[in-house]
Amino acid sequence: MKGQLSFLEEKPKCVLMSLREEYYDAMLEGRKHYEYRTRYLKEASDAYIYISKTKKSIVAKIRFGEPIIGDAQTIATIAEQEEPGSYNGMMKYLYNNIGYAIPIKEITPIEKVSLSELQQNFPNFVVPQSYYILDKKPELLSFLESREELNHVWKRDNIQAF
Repeated sequence: MKGQLSFLEEKPKCVLMSLREEYYDAMLEGRKHYEYRTRYLKEASDAYIYISKTKKSIVAKIRFGEPIIGDAQTIATIAEQEEPGSYNGMMKYLYNNIGYAIPIKEITPIEKVSLSELQQNFPNFVVPQSYYILDKKPELLSFLESREELNHVWKRDNIQAF
């Protein structure tokens, strides 16, 4: 029923997201606290990370907080505070004047899953251009969940809102 508290914690939506290696590395090193997108989910989510070009593999799972959704200036200001000098580039990226600053809460490396292994196990597998929702692909989601490691290598508990 709507409005009542539930004793069962609702599982966040899970996506498969493509990311460039340098952005993933910046997240692991604690230099990048937000992922920026022109479109995304409006709630907290989990995302398996596919590193395009350099690794061609799924390497981690990231727990994202609820995104900050705003106009280009708002999101570019967050980016500028995180990485001075990035404002103009973010404004160009947010050409449609809306953006998402998605807080990174936790990163969990998983046993690497190569593109060839994905294609072998899932013949219809398609690398996401940006992201796609894994909840609609339960076999793939179950396969990826089985590859998670127990150790969380990086966690950010105090995300500062701007």
